Amino acid sequence: MENIEGLFKKFVYTGVGLVSLTKDRLQNTIDEMIKDEKISEKEGEKLVSDFFENTESKKNELEDQLKGVVTKAVSKFQFASSSKLEELTNRIKVLEQLLKGEK
Repeated sequence: MENIEGLFKKFVYTGVGLVSLTKDRLQNTIDEMIKDEKISEKEGEKLVSDFFENTESKKNELEDQLKGVVTKAVSKFQFASSSKLEELTNRIKVLEQLLKGEK
């Protein structure tokens, strides 16, 4: 399970890194366009604002899809609950004690 979790974390971090890189490049391009007077500062601010709104929307969509995939994957496995693991651990301890007593 930890491997799947690690894989998903890497996937998310990669996405965050790409967005950050894209944001930096977008900001540099817009700054250049403003400097060259191809667009106004107000238009540049709107472009950046629209980018962030769209990115946030896509991020939420991706998170929802990812949660669905994880839920579906986890449902295909029969993981023991923590209470069941604790119960089994206690039973093993009792059996170990009984075996030690027989020797």
